[in-house]
Amino acid sequence: MSFREIDDVLWESMEPYLPPQKSYTGRPRANMRKLMNGILYVVMTGCTWKDVPRKYGSKSTVHRFHLIGHRLRNFLT
Repeated sequence: MSFREIDDVLWESMEPYLPPQKSYTGRPRANMRKLMNGILYVVMTGCTWKDVPRKYGSKSTVHRFHLIGHRLRNFLT
């Protein structure tokens, strides 16, 4: 199965369920769409986290957001 990035229609349906952007104080949050594409890239291709393409953000940020989502899912179930 090949990897395809999230298209605009899917992103518009996902966006309301993601956490809101932080206020303008401090460091800005990474682009959520890029992070989601990075997580899906790893899941769909089976590559390691260190092999995430830079266009999706840093490998540590992509992995951290994956862990946050995984822990939140386990907490809610």
